Amino acid sequence: MEKILCPIDFSDVSLNALEFAVAIGEKEKATITLLNIFTPRDFDKVLEAKDIMEEYDKLLELAGTKLKAIADEIIRMSKRKGLRDCNYKFESGKLADVLERITEEEKFDLIVVGTTGFSDYDKKYLGGNAEQIIRHTCCPVMAVPQYATFGGIRKIVYATDYQEEDKLALQQLQSLAAHLKASIEILHISHHDDTIDKAIFEDYKEELMKFVHYDKVTFSRVVFSHVAEGLDEYMKQSGSDLLVLLEKRRNFLNSMFHKSLTGNLDKFTDYPLLVYKL
Repeated sequence: MEKILCPIDFSDVSLNALEFAVAIGEKEKATITLLNIFTPRDFDKVLEAKDIMEEYDKLLELAGTKLKAIADEIIRMSKRKGLRDCNYKFESGKLADVLERITEEEKFDLIVVGTTGFSDYDKKYLGGNAEQIIRHTCCPVMAVPQYATFGGIRKIVYATDYQEEDKLALQQLQSLAAHLKASIEILHISHHDDTIDKAIFEDYKEELMKFVHYDKVTFSRVVFSHVAEGLDEYMKQSGSDLLVLLEKRRNFLNSMFHKSLTGNLDKFTDYPLLVYKL
């Protein structure tokens, strides 16, 4: 992982996510790019001003000053800890559209974004649009809830529904976990506790073990009637620090876990959620 993109709107939500981005950047020896997007909402404010261009220039100058100060402080504190660099840039347009274009053009390896909750669209522009970012961008996205606090990532849960692409996702995750010195638990939420289901899990485990090259990987299978609620309860009971899911062919919200996560992403509010794209 070489390039991490962190959208910043100067809210507490986005600055909290930045703390996670910096910590990962230090471990991965990556470059962090801070991105401030001049959104339609910002343009609406400018259009209400008497001198539109002067107001626009003032907003850009203020944002530039803030971004430079943040980037300089990150470099001062984190470069000696392994971070390669921290830079910043401006863009204008709709958030999801800008991020989709930039990640494709500049080949970022990870987006780290703060969220006020996946179903909460009326608090902060950036924090309320994490779901759209997950939908429309081509690279992995880590969504950091506003009340999550960074105390290190020591235990990672990878939730699976027995997809073939798990093998590729696990290769990426093993690299990240090794740099973070974290364990990985590969978890399946089952609706039934019968012999057939247990046998399927054991076959999956045996097949996936061929692609495990990390000594801190374990497998678990638990029974819950509702997948999203089960994942959330398991994360809290196990004291895990990061939940990882897989998006397959940009159809994550409609297909993963037989649609049982659709509309329930707002349940994951106490820990960051990393979504891989394959």
